[in-house]
Amino acid sequence: MGGNTLKLAETSGAETGAKASPKPDRRRAPETAARILDAAESLFSQRGFYGVSLRDIATEAGVQVALTHYHFGSKDDLFRAVIDRRADEHADGMAQTLAQAVTLAGSRTDRRRAIIRAFITPIVDRSMRGGPGWKNYIRLMALVANLPQGEAFVSPFRQHFDDLIAAYVHALHALHPEMDEGDVHWCFFFFQAMTTHILVESGMLDRQSGGRFSSSDLDAMVDRLVDFVAAGFTGLGAGGD
Repeated sequence: MGGNTLKLAETSGAETGAKASPKPDRRRAPETAARILDAAESLFSQRGFYGVSLRDIATEAGVQVALTHYHFGSKDDLFRAVIDRRADEHADGMAQTLAQAVTLAGSRTDRRRAIIRAFITPIVDRSMRGGPGWKNYIRLMALVANLPQGEAFVSPFRQHFDDLIAAYVHALHALHPEMDEGDVHWCFFFFQAMTTHILVESGMLDRQSGGRFSSSDLDAMVDRLVDFVAAGFTGLGAGGD
């Protein structure tokens, strides 16, 4: 009797354990991982890193929390995976656009505008026409750019994009060697700050204009921002034609 009771208890425990920790279906692993990445990308872009838990992401993806650990480990690791997934494609596209801009003929004013446009246009194109995933990714990039740069989970962003940013700054300084190098860096930093604020699509412009203009109309922003930033370089010493 006691032996049977022990066997029943062992069987019951095994069954309970099996229900609590189901083995992942490896045939569906890529699909599940993609769903988790999509959910994490969406939530991180809305709430930031600290406003999202792995449980939130699992719920959004329609999976058990254990599967987020199985595929990605910690929240830091999942955040890195979200950044990494689209980073190379995005950085390569921007680098190609910059390479085209620096070879254009014309006045220095025109070439300065072309380099500035080469930075903002690929970002806006992906946000406006790349689908929901790219919209979330661009918004997430804008949020990350405004985080304290000492945060460990920001390192993948720096890893993928710091060299690209340096290339834009170098191109502008090469075009305007008469400018102090520090002023070139400040100008581009101001440009980045404006860009990242706009890409969050906060609705501030909607409120300020009484609804006449939209913070989400990024296409309408591009020409105005290029004009504004190009004039800023002139104000800090960039020569004209």
